Amino acid sequence: MEDSGHIAVLVNPAARRGAGAEHAGIVAGRLTERGATVRTYQGAGPEDTSRLAKEAVAAGPDAVAVVGGDGTVAAVLPQLIGTGVPLAVLGGGTGNDLARMHGIPSDPRDAADVVLDGDRRLVDTGTITGADGTVTPFATIACAGFDSRANERINRLRRPKGAARYTVGTYLELLGLRTHRYRLVVDPPDHGGPRAGASPGGGTVTEVPGHLLAIGNTRYYGGGRPILPDADPRDGLLDITLVEAVGRLGLIGLNRPIKRGEHLGRPGVRALRAAAVRVEADEDLVMFADGERVGPLPVTVRAHRRTLMLCLPRDGERP
Repeated sequence: MEDSGHIAVLVNPAARRGAGAEHAGIVAGRLTERGATVRTYQGAGPEDTSRLAKEAVAAGPDAVAVVGGDGTVAAVLPQLIGTGVPLAVLGGGTGNDLARMHGIPSDPRDAADVVLDGDRRLVDTGTITGADGTVTPFATIACAGFDSRANERINRLRRPKGAARYTVGTYLELLGLRTHRYRLVVDPPDHGGPRAGASPGGGTVTEVPGHLLAIGNTRYYGGGRPILPDADPRDGLLDITLVEAVGRLGLIGLNRPIKRGEHLGRPGVRALRAAAVRVEADEDLVMFADGERVGPLPVTVRAHRRTLMLCLPRDGERP
């Protein structure tokens, strides 16, 4: 491994319909202006992101700065988790929910300053283990139901651009709202954490028809909706929000409370906390995480305490 002393800037040129490269140029310029040595890694498309992340980490940087949205961050997680190499999340994508959670500025110059001046703190990650044994790490929220189906629709939309796509895709999916029968096997918080590779067992079983299921380490998904408003990204636990079968009007009625993070405790909304949870459904639902497709249910979602080092604003600078 080479000596450290540089910042690796990893760029997803497809982020925000091609605006990611411009965002990265501003970031690299600011870092250089402040005296940092910058090495930029930019491939031909998002499929190169994981390979470039591996190259960047092997070069021994002081930090890996990712320009792109939550999907770009998800692609680099396998190369960073457990290494101690700090990840700097610099935005430049559509949702940017991980950056929002941690108060990272949206302005690229200000975000670049966080890389040089901010704190280094360990935060939680999660993993999703599929029926075939495939393990997918994630940083923010995993979902299955109305939210994941809306996510699939949003990813297919060409217009509008930016965060407005989330609104349009969500309302289009609402027109064809479906009810799913969820079965959750939950390992409780005092379980002490499941053994590596083990499925949750002996925990609480919840079976209920519902529309929406969100499980994660952080508060926001879908471009700023605080679906898990009490989530703590350093407690080693998953927060879970399950919206039961309240119907189209009931779900519409929850829209504003969800946007404000005031939905917990409302009729038809269940809130759980767990070390791990197995998720099953009576139909072929697909789980998404960090805004990206993971695969069909059943899956086991598990929390991993303080496994990712992040570059964050200092405590006094966070909103």
